[in-house]
Amino acid sequence: MTEMTKMFGRRDNPTPRYNVRYAVDPVAFAFALLAAPLLVAVLGFWVIGIPVFALYFGGPAYLVMGTPILLIYLRLRQGSALEVAKLALATVVVGLAALLATLSVLNLGSEVQIVAILGGFAVIIGPLWGYTFGRLYNRWRNDLSRHPIPNLA
Repeated sequence: MTEMTKMFGRRDNPTPRYNVRYAVDPVAFAFALLAAPLLVAVLGFWVIGIPVFALYFGGPAYLVMGTPILLIYLRLRQGSALEVAKLALATVVVGLAALLATLSVLNLGSEVQIVAILGGFAVIIGPLWGYTFGRLYNRWRNDLSRHPIPNLA
């Protein structure tokens, strides 16, 4: 038997494979989701008001796309601030690519230029919002959401 396990590269005590899940603290999630863009806007308003205008232009997309993506992500991972910023950047890039492809297929040239310009700002502001969300959520969440939920099934 040991020759077979060596031949197939298996270990003697394989670790069980299961999906680790975490509980999402709803109060900390809601407060961090709403406070992150506001905090970035307050701390960055001196940059020609760009973060303040980003609330108006990017806030609805942040709430519509960011809420389900963050809920799914935090259910499966611990959610460090840098990982959330990377997730926000990936979401912005994929969302912009899909929107630009749709607009170019519909032959809406002037809208493509506007979306491309606003998308340049979104590539910067989105990860800032994501990082700030990650910092706030990790600071405010309760201890129960920091540990994996035991897999009983």
